[in-house]
Amino acid sequence: MTDTVQSRGRELTDQDAATIFAEWLDAFTDALDRDSSMDLEPLFDADATWRDFMAFPWDFHNAIGRHELIPKLLELAKRWRAADFAVNQEQPPVPTGNGDINAFFDFTTKDRLNRGYVMLLPREGRYVAYIFQTQVEQLQDYPELVRHRRKDGKVYGYVPGRSRWSADREKESSFAGTDPTVLVLGAGHNGLSVAARLGALGVPTLVIDREQRVGDTWRNRYASLALHSVVHGDHMPYLPLPATWTAHTPKDKWADWLESYATLLDLNVWTSTTFLDGQYDEDEQRWTIRVQRGDGSIQQLRPRHFFVAGGLFAGPKIPDIKGMDTFTGVSSHSDCFQDGAHYEGKRALVIGAGVSGHELAHDLCEHGADVTLLQRGSTYVVSFDANHKFWNPLFIEDMTYTADFADQMAYAVPNVRTDPINQELVKRAAEYDKELLDSLINVGFKLNWGPNGTGILGAHMSGKDAYQIDIGASGLVADGKIRLKQGVEVAEVAASAVTFTDGSQLTDVDLIIFATGYHQFWGHIKPTLGHIADRIDKAYGRAADGEYANTWRRSAQPGLWFGTGFIRMARFYTKFTALLIKAIEVGIEPIDPGRPGQPDQPGTAA
Repeated sequence: MTDTVQSRGRELTDQDAATIFAEWLDAFTDALDRDSSMDLEPLFDADATWRDFMAFPWDFHNAIGRHELIPKLLELAKRWRAADFAVNQEQPPVPTGNGDINAFFDFTTKDRLNRGYVMLLPREGRYVAYIFQTQVEQLQDYPELVRHRRKDGKVYGYVPGRSRWSADREKESSFAGTDPTVLVLGAGHNGLSVAARLGALGVPTLVIDREQRVGDTWRNRYASLALHSVVHGDHMPYLPLPATWTAHTPKDKWADWLESYATLLDLNVWTSTTFLDGQYDEDEQRWTIRVQRGDGSIQQLRPRHFFVAGGLFAGPKIPDIKGMDTFTGVSSHSDCFQDGAHYEGKRALVIGAGVSGHELAHDLCEHGADVTLLQRGSTYVVSFDANHKFWNPLFIEDMTYTADFADQMAYAVPNVRTDPINQELVKRAAEYDKELLDSLINVGFKLNWGPNGTGILGAHMSGKDAYQIDIGASGLVADGKIRLKQGVEVAEVAASAVTFTDGSQLTDVDLIIFATGYHQFWGHIKPTLGHIADRIDKAYGRAADGEYANTWRRSAQPGLWFGTGFIRMARFYTKFTALLIKAIEVGIEPIDPGRPGQPDQPGTAA
C-alpha cells in the first residue's frame, strides 16, 4: 500500500491517510491481542515516544524509544485490559503534506473510555508510529453531565413548595450545613477550570479567592497588559470564546471573562476569602481548613481534597537598595503599577528588562515620558510573530483540529524530548527575528537564548522570567527612544538621583519601576501553605520521571493537589485531575495508593 502511494509521486489524499491508518491500527490491535513484541516492533520507529495521561495507571508516564515503549505498552495493556481499538469518528486522519499522517483512535481500559493520538511517518516502504499518545476521556460508569446528560434546569409537573433556581444556587454555593468534597484555592483560570471539570462530574466543589471579585488579580495589573497568547488557544473548558472576541485579550477583558465564566458555569466561588491554615487527618482522610470571610468571620471546612491553583509567577521580588527611603518620586513594583499615561514629561527608570519591564517602558514612552530601561543581565527576545509561528502552529484562525484534539497533539511528546525541539525552534526564531535582534545588539542590549538554548519554555521550567515577547518595545530600545542602561545595578538612591555600580548617575528621576520579577509558583505557594506542604519538595518543574512534579497529579501529600500553568495547559490537564478525583470519590481508586487497608470511599456519583 505505502509503496503504491509513494510511487504515484503525489501528496497523500485524505482517503490514502484513512486507509494507511486503518491498516496500521488493525496491525497494532492484532499485535496487542497476541501480546507480541515481535509484531509490535515494525509498527514503531526506533526513536518513537509514548506519553500517557491516565488511560492506564492513574498517573502520567512516558517512554522514550521503541525498546522502552513496547514492553511497557504490552505490560500495561494487559494489566488494564486495553480493548475496543477503533478509528476515532470525530476527527479523521489528516495527511500533513510531507508524507506524515496525524490520526486519532478510541479504546477502552477496564473502567475508562480513552483516546489515543499517533503520528505516522513513512519509513522504508511502510508507515511507523513516531509519536504515540494516550489519554483518559471518561469514566465508563460516571460520564460528565454534558449534552444529553445536561441538567434540566426545570422540574416538570406539580411540585408543592417549589424552590427557584436562584435560591437553589444560593444554597448550593453557601455550603451551609455541609462541606465541599473539593476546596480550590484560587479563582484564576486554573482554579475555575478544575472547578468546572469537577462540577460536570457531579463533585461538590468550592473555590475561594482573597480578591473582592473574580478576575481582580488581572484587573489590578498594569493598564497596557494583554494576554501574550491568541484567542484560538485561550478557550476554557466547556465555553469557547466567541467568534467576535479580540485576537488578543486585554487584561480587563480577561478579568471580566473569568468572572462571567464562574457565573455562567454555576461555579461555587467565595471571594474576599483568605486561607488561614489546614490540617490533614490521616485516619479520616479529610482536611480541616480554616478560612476567613470578607466580614472577618472564621469558617471551618472539611473537604476531602484541597486543590491549590495559582499562576506560574506571583509574589513580587524587590531588591533592597540603599537610600530608597529618601526617594522623592514614586516607586512601584510592576505588579502594582497601573498606567504610564500619568507620567508625560517625567523621567522614569525601569529596572528589569523582561516582559513587564519592556511593556511598561513601552507604555511610558508612548505617553511622553523620558524612559531609561536598566538591563542588569541578559534577556531572551522573540517577536510575537515568531513566537506564535514556531510555538503555536496548531492554534490559528483556520485550525485543522478543534482545540480538544490540538491540545492532545501539543502535549503528546514527553518533556525530555521537547528540549531539543525548543532548541531548534529558538534557532529558527532567531533567524526570523535577525533584523530585530541585530538592532538590539548594536545598541549594547545583551541577549540570551533561555536555559540551554530552550527559550521561554525552558525559562519557565527552570523558574526564570528573563524573556521578552516583543510587540514594539524592542524597536523603541533599538531606536534609542527608550534609553538603555546595561550591565550594572543600582548602587544607591538619594532624593531624585540614582547612582549605578559603574559610578554613573541618572538625575531628576520622578518614577522608579521595579520590573524585577516574581517568585515562581512553588516559591510563593509554599509559604502560604505552611506545614501542610511539608511532604512536598516542589510543585511544577520536572519530577524524576520527566512529568510535572506534584502538579495535576497526586502529590506526595494525600488529598493535596496543585495546578498551575498557561490557559491551554489548564484546559488540558484539568480533565485528568478531575477524573482522578472522581475515581477516588466513587471508590475506583484509593486516595492514598501507598497506604494498605484503604477504607471504603464515599460515593458521589451523579
